[in-house]
Amino acid sequence: MIRVLFFDVGYTLVNEDAVWETRCREQAAGGEAKRLGLTAEDLWHEIELASLARRPQYRTLVSKYGFREAAPYRHALEVLYEDAPRVLRTLSARYALGVIANQSDGLRDRLGAFGILPYFTYVVSSWDAGVMKPDRRLFEIALRTADCRPEETVMIGDRLDNDIAPAKALGMKTVWIRQGFGGLQEPLGGADTPDHTIHSLSELPAIF
Repeated sequence: MIRVLFFDVGYTLVNEDAVWETRCREQAAGGEAKRLGLTAEDLWHEIELASLARRPQYRTLVSKYGFREAAPYRHALEVLYEDAPRVLRTLSARYALGVIANQSDGLRDRLGAFGILPYFTYVVSSWDAGVMKPDRRLFEIALRTADCRPEETVMIGDRLDNDIAPAKALGMKTVWIRQGFGGLQEPLGGADTPDHTIHSLSELPAIF
């Protein structure tokens, strides 16, 4: 029996396209990137390659080119997916909802600003926990917080490496939402093959 549905945030609940476009543009405008002849399009492509290789997206880019200063991630440019409030409202009437996400400080405030914080009973972020996905300890913290067994939960996220594989390893059910950079990935085998694959949040109520 499923009791709790856990969600990732980036490219699951919020569209980050404007964030990454701006970040690549700002990084390309810096002296370091200019000296290397790198364009915003080049940097975007490097993020895609890192995602395909199941590596940290921006940290991999920064390491590859030896950037001493990384362009900031601008949360203000995040856009809530249009179907998120309706889907969360529907699902929260049937299940407890939670968040398991790699996020900087202030996640609750951001969820509140989007108007969706009331739908979540549990919010577990890497900033608060001091550990980042795909480390299974972040998922274990969430399970303890919700006081439930893995088989009573579902992880819904956009990345096979950060969301699906570690959740499956613990015995959680999984839903892969193919949005953003993570949507470029392909399952490598049973360890990261999701129980369900969808392309928008609107498909979730039909599953649950």
